[in-house]
Amino acid sequence: MALIVVFVLGLYFKCRPTLTAFAESQAVWIATKTANQTVAELLERHSDLCQRMIQVHYKENQELSSVIPDSAAINTVRTAITEATMDEMEKLSSFSVSIPTGTLLGFDWLSGWGPLVSFPISFTSTVLSDVSSSLEAVGINQSAYRVLIHLDISLYVVTPGGRFSVGTQMSYPMAEVVLLGEVPDNLTEVYGDDQTLLGKIFDYGTVE
Repeated sequence: MALIVVFVLGLYFKCRPTLTAFAESQAVWIATKTANQTVAELLERHSDLCQRMIQVHYKENQELSSVIPDSAAINTVRTAITEATMDEMEKLSSFSVSIPTGTLLGFDWLSGWGPLVSFPISFTSTVLSDVSSSLEAVGINQSAYRVLIHLDISLYVVTPGGRFSVGTQMSYPMAEVVLLGEVPDNLTEVYGDDQTLLGKIFDYGTVE
């Protein structure tokens, strides 16, 4: 009996690293896939808001005057994406991982061989979002101004091999415009905090 217990414990500790690695990779893959699909769907659904997120104004001589991000549109889309991603993650709080026996045992020469062994996996998730902008030169007197949303997904995973935390971060462009002419020197961003629904908002600069 003692030998059986020792054998089972030895097998458990032998398989645990592989099981944990598979569970981690699967959890991150599910989170990434869910976020990609959710963001794509929400951006299409709110395409009208995305189109008016950035307002560009020129002077009469076509000189660039100001760039004004619409904070209301930005935060409406941001909130929708964050809540939808969280809802979708909650629907996928459990799944199973199937690993070939040879791979599970950790022997390289047996990797991919043997019958599949399935293990239940469950997790809880937290989704945080942030907004930023970027300005990039794309040609002579041309700059691309983008508004991006950043998702930070934290996962607490429970497996037969133990419990651990893992996370993934992703960024998606919500709106983009090409600015023609010299960009105003005082184009700025003003950052708030995440204690309100507005979070980070943008200010704008002008050139007289």
